[in-house]
Amino acid sequence: MLLHSPALLATLLLSALMALWASAPATASPLPPPAASPRTSSPPTSPPPAELSRPFERDTGGYACYRVPAVVTAPDGTLLAFAEARVEDCSDVGHIDLVLRRSADGGRTWEPLTVLAGADDDAGYGNPAPVVDDATGRVTLLFAHNTWTEDADGERIRGPRTLRALHSTDHGATWEAGGDLTALKPEGWTWVSVGPGHGVRLTHGAHAGRLIVPGDHDTGDGRSGAQLYYSDDGGLTWRLGAVHEAPDGEPQPGEPTVAQRPDGTLYVNARSSQTCGTHDHRLAAGADDGGETFAPGGFTPVPDLDAPPVAASLLAVDDGERLLLSAPARPGAEAFEDRRVMAIRTSTDGGATWRETGTVIHPGRAGYSDLTPVAGAEIGLLYETEDGGPHGSIAFTAFTLDALDAAGTDLVLPRTPDESGHDNDAVVHGGAALTADGRPGPAMGFDGADDYLRLIDCPASLDLGDGDFAVSTWFRHEETDGALPLLWGYDDDPGERQFWLRAEPGEGRLSGAIDTGTAAASVSTGAAHNDGGWHHVAFQRQGGQLQLSVDGAAPATADAPVGDISPDEPFTLHIGARPDYTELFRGALDDVRIYGRALTADEWERVRAGATDVPDERVRLPFATLT
Repeated sequence: MLLHSPALLATLLLSALMALWASAPATASPLPPPAASPRTSSPPTSPPPAELSRPFERDTGGYACYRVPAVVTAPDGTLLAFAEARVEDCSDVGHIDLVLRRSADGGRTWEPLTVLAGADDDAGYGNPAPVVDDATGRVTLLFAHNTWTEDADGERIRGPRTLRALHSTDHGATWEAGGDLTALKPEGWTWVSVGPGHGVRLTHGAHAGRLIVPGDHDTGDGRSGAQLYYSDDGGLTWRLGAVHEAPDGEPQPGEPTVAQRPDGTLYVNARSSQTCGTHDHRLAAGADDGGETFAPGGFTPVPDLDAPPVAASLLAVDDGERLLLSAPARPGAEAFEDRRVMAIRTSTDGGATWRETGTVIHPGRAGYSDLTPVAGAEIGLLYETEDGGPHGSIAFTAFTLDALDAAGTDLVLPRTPDESGHDNDAVVHGGAALTADGRPGPAMGFDGADDYLRLIDCPASLDLGDGDFAVSTWFRHEETDGALPLLWGYDDDPGERQFWLRAEPGEGRLSGAIDTGTAAASVSTGAAHNDGGWHHVAFQRQGGQLQLSVDGAAPATADAPVGDISPDEPFTLHIGARPDYTELFRGALDDVRIYGRALTADEWERVRAGATDVPDERVRLPFATLT
């Protein structure tokens, strides 16, 4: 059955021409060439805009949320933007339609929304993976389908997933169902998906003309991995090619994206399943036989490429000599909170290394993305964004390589080293900088505007669990308004596992608290400490007590609940900020330490005097240097 969207007369004429071309013999004249690979041209007049349009706006068109963008450029230059349209909310499981919007002016304006799949049922359709065959003009869209049910508690349960296809031969104006893709999910696979994001057509090498779409899968015996699908007939039929399944204990690749190198080989970059205990949240692999097998070694971590767990997009430009990668650039292991700062990174050696400099497209919340060449030597970027989170709406922007390069900046945030031996270096945000008035030597200064530090990647050493722990730091401030967080672990919502230490608003006294998720407790000092001088604070849980002491005084105490204060999912510790950034410290901090047990009175005296040999130190930040 054909699916139609409103079209102008010109579109109808193009449709007729495409039908003639599709039925012509193999010797017929080829279609006009697609949009050229973007190349540098003239100096830019302005940096890349964060947003030219918003083709998918949450709470419009009958949908609460739009997620998982994909975009390609049809042979006539029309942009085809795909998304998952989620009916009730942003949940991954539920009634999800697959939708399309087309643009004839480089993404500045868009035709009305077309529902490609899901209008007649409440199933889930998603992970759009479009690919364009330049020889015939056919656009093929691979995607996933699943049913879903609710359990006795009302929780949504996703049913088995299968792959489906749609084809368009008139630049996305109309679509028809593709063939049987049953063979693309081998027996034993419990999950299968494609993309999300565009596939590629190989332009050179032994397999020139082949279409490649990446995907991922799970198996019934607990393995997971990535795969490549390929078509040698313009997308009409597909075969399963390279398959990688991660050995037990190794990170698993998911949501892969692919590009062709100048030597004809493929470079595949994927999201890593390993979130905690590593800075490397991307994996990469190669294929030198047109995608039929992965190169020896399979997927390995991509070092020195700061990104959270997220789907990214690759685009080869300058005839493949340069690879672009779009993804949030904020380091960290939290898939929701760390999806910030949409940026474009560059590799000029086929993905072997990535430049530390890149271009920030949007400094706020951002998630999944997809890249495409646009007519006029521009590059188009379709990406998730929203004010209160990384997704909900989908924005579009376009820019030249000149503008991209002219706006380049260092994307690697400075760190201040941990000297405990656990390598829990703190990431420095905003203008937080070393000051000369520490005790002794430098300290970390915070302006209260956008300064804070983070301990990221949820290392096991900072999982304080249900046992005793201790927090030590020196602080100095003169504020009389607002709460000033010194250290905040994990979460900030009431009823969520966390601990925190802060100066209270308007009083200057200190408070410390813990929350196990089922019970909470707090303790406060009786005196103010906002006199501008240096003070030492000691905060700990010891047995059934919370204890809080300033400058070695007798501690204030409160009963402490028994229970785990660390989340079961990836976490972050903030220094100088509440995790939602509604409270920021203004002043200076020095010698921040965390111990995996309570300290004795004698040990507290030694810590206050600067001793560095007190056992079970989990982090020690002397703020001596920035790297």
